[in-house]
Amino acid sequence: MAITTKPTTIAATALLLCLLSPCCFAQKLKVFILAGQSNMEGHAEIRTFDYIGKDPATAPLLSEMRNPDGTPRVCDKVWMSYLTGPYDGSANGEGLGKLTAGFGARGDRPTKDGGKIGPEFTFGIYMEKELKEPILIIKTAWGGRSLNTEFRPPSAGTYKLPKQVQDLWDKHPQGAHGIPKLEDRKKWQDDKEAASGVFYRMMVEHVKKVLADPARVCPAYDPKVGYELAGFVWLQGFNDLVDGQTYPNGNYEEYSRLLAHFIRDVRKDLSAPKMPFVIGVLGVDGEKNVNFRKAMAAPAAMPEFDGNVVAVDTAPFWDRDIEAAVPKQGEYNDIVGMAHTFKKDGTLDTQRKWDAFWKPIGQPLPEERSWRFATVDATETKDKLEAFTDRRFRDIKLPAGMEKWFMPEFDDSQWTSGKAPIGKGVWKHSGITLNNYSSTWGKEEFLLMRSTFDVDNLDYDSYRLAILARQGFHVYLNGHKIHTYIWWQDKPQYRSIVLDKQQTQYLKKGKNVLAIYANDQYSPNSPEHYAGLDAWIEGITKADQEKLDLALEEVLSPQDREALKGASNGGYHYFGSAKIFAQMGKAFAEANLKLIKN
Repeated sequence: MAITTKPTTIAATALLLCLLSPCCFAQKLKVFILAGQSNMEGHAEIRTFDYIGKDPATAPLLSEMRNPDGTPRVCDKVWMSYLTGPYDGSANGEGLGKLTAGFGARGDRPTKDGGKIGPEFTFGIYMEKELKEPILIIKTAWGGRSLNTEFRPPSAGTYKLPKQVQDLWDKHPQGAHGIPKLEDRKKWQDDKEAASGVFYRMMVEHVKKVLADPARVCPAYDPKVGYELAGFVWLQGFNDLVDGQTYPNGNYEEYSRLLAHFIRDVRKDLSAPKMPFVIGVLGVDGEKNVNFRKAMAAPAAMPEFDGNVVAVDTAPFWDRDIEAAVPKQGEYNDIVGMAHTFKKDGTLDTQRKWDAFWKPIGQPLPEERSWRFATVDATETKDKLEAFTDRRFRDIKLPAGMEKWFMPEFDDSQWTSGKAPIGKGVWKHSGITLNNYSSTWGKEEFLLMRSTFDVDNLDYDSYRLAILARQGFHVYLNGHKIHTYIWWQDKPQYRSIVLDKQQTQYLKKGKNVLAIYANDQYSPNSPEHYAGLDAWIEGITKADQEKLDLALEEVLSPQDREALKGASNGGYHYFGSAKIFAQMGKAFAEANLKLIKN
């Protein structure tokens, strides 16, 4: 006898099978795209995490970002594909893995953990917390890229100078500061068009590459269920903000137009016509830059984007405590970075209160010491200057018999004798003029100088080198090289170079020999020659260091120091503060989630 099954039985069986299948309730993989320039890269070092917990308003953020043992959290359900590289994109690389700290700016090592975060970290944390399902974040970001050129969307058309800028150019056919000559302008336009949209295309191509095989990045991806482009976050703007050529007189309407084209184009190119789009409105300098911030947010108010584009102002996350402390840090660094300073007339400032805590090591005192010195020129072809290297310090082959010139036993009795500073020409910078040197350097480029001093007291906790030098130098103590500087610094002041134990191990009681090798400012294309050189070693006791630190609190207070623990980069990178980037990422996630629910 045939057995028949009632429809209700079939439905019940099908439902039971579905309930037993892990795919029955599977949802599409949520894919989010994060793109922009250096702030999207993210310059907040992990060491600034602690600062987040100092503020009761943000402390809960820190608990989401860290494991109980204090290590950065690793998201179990969020995977990253991060395309980045140097500014020109010439060495792009893809960073892959589960989301954790380290997917911030990476510079020339795009596949390696850079020890920094951007907004992606808390964006992914809060997305995972809310969605409770696998998430894929595709991030593409490069520093120093503008929307008007490198990220220029295809539908925006070719780059054109604003009329008032074009009129200005037309008045200067021979060129001027920032204005190319008439005959060079076609090449300028060609170069501009060649650069236009390059990074937009890199971004789109990478997203398409990842989405062609999501499982390569996200092992939790189920191809039977597929994926959904659930959001795009744009954090960019600094290069446009400071581009007076493209946006003369602070008129940023063109940015609004370009960003609207950008939103349309990425949706078209990724076949996602209603993909939620979050504009991270640049908040550098806080509530300042009003015109630019309004222009950046403007597309969100356009009727065509109603309900699927939102602008998130990042200005409220700007940290006023860090902002106030940063310039004080600069002043503090100038003080501790300069061992001694000159007055405008070129005489030593003996009344500078910060210098009294450090004591010269040895006798005679620095101002009374006699130096032996010799000057030489490069004679070997390989040692002579090439074009564009006129400020580069370099070693040269010395005349026969001078190879061991820095050793204590070297016979310098035939060298010139005199007091320091030893110099030539006029060193004029920062409102200070040095030209009344104690000894004359001579016409040669390189100077070798030696001085002997006797030490009877080494009861100091720290030592430093006080050195006046414009160009690079080697410093030797009792025949051992203790410091090398290979570049240049055009400040006529005595720099403070704190010495570590490895360097000071050669300092001893009794006779000591300090020797220095340096070159002057010299260019084969200019008759200008100027330089100045002097140096001595100083010490400070622990007690005096504590007094100095206390005195310096009038420049940088304990509160300022605490605020600076939350910073790791310049102001235009939101001070490299994890507190700021963490708040931004969370705000972007919350805004994106609202668009998804709508």
